[in-house]
Amino acid sequence: MHSPSFGAPSGSKGSPQFALFCEEYQQRLDALTLVKQLIQMIKAVQRHRGMSMGALGGNALFRAELTQLQVQLERRLELVQAFAARSLNLLSARDRENLSNAWLTISRDWQQDAVVDNYELHCHLIEQLLSMVAALGKQLEQPTSQALSQTERNSAEPSAPPTEGSSYPNRFKYLEVLHFSTRLMPAVAEQIGRIRALSTYASALGYCDKDVTSKLRYAIQCTRVNNEKLRHQTKRLEGLLDKDLIMLSQLKSYEIKLDFLLTMVESDVVNPHQINADSHRLFVLASDIIDMYLKVVDEGVHLLTDWHEQDIELWLETC
Repeated sequence: MHSPSFGAPSGSKGSPQFALFCEEYQQRLDALTLVKQLIQMIKAVQRHRGMSMGALGGNALFRAELTQLQVQLERRLELVQAFAARSLNLLSARDRENLSNAWLTISRDWQQDAVVDNYELHCHLIEQLLSMVAALGKQLEQPTSQALSQTERNSAEPSAPPTEGSSYPNRFKYLEVLHFSTRLMPAVAEQIGRIRALSTYASALGYCDKDVTSKLRYAIQCTRVNNEKLRHQTKRLEGLLDKDLIMLSQLKSYEIKLDFLLTMVESDVVNPHQINADSHRLFVLASDIIDMYLKVVDEGVHLLTDWHEQDIELWLETC
């Protein structure tokens, strides 16, 4: 009887499989990197919207920083375009062109825009960016090892179906963090961003007309509803994650800040009498909350990246 032979695997036999895994892995890594850059782009456009609204309302304090912010935004857009160009499957050429055109429309002679046009153009661009983040999140739902198994099952020589042990580690946690970071949290941050822009404008102007009042009331209502969903989701994640997202615990204190902001806007801005609230103070308070929410998003994407890298070891153990 011949004894079993334990030798190195044949390079010709396994190379296509390993090459395919690397391709699938890199595609998802590029998607996560692009999500990070799009979130930073959203943050910058939101800030530009708030500052330009304050400036259009008459607060000259915002104008100096706006010039610098526009330069940074143009550089950030170029960076997003460069990351998107790495893979044709992440953002289409049309999506990338739409981003450039939307920013060009916003940045060109915004000082002469009607305030409602300035606001809506910014909102439209941010909605585009949020949609792209959500679409990338959808692409990331299936981990590399499962995507590879699906590709192999569809090939001419199907492999055995993956076992339960080859599924993505902590699959449920992964999907929860993915939804939290690419959909729920960015959406709440944008609602607060709209409140910041509208209230900064109205307080700089000194009064709140019917159109701005209507938009503010709607944004406040959406923020309260979505933040309640966020509160429940945060509790779920705290129960699922063993301190993997450190900043989750800080959100409770920011809920108090958010409630203070919404109450201030409702009492001092959305009313028929003259506004006495300071526009710059409103902007700073809202910015502190938005920045914190987007830091949590960034931490969530970092965690997803860590889990994605762990998929290499899982696949090597089961391939």
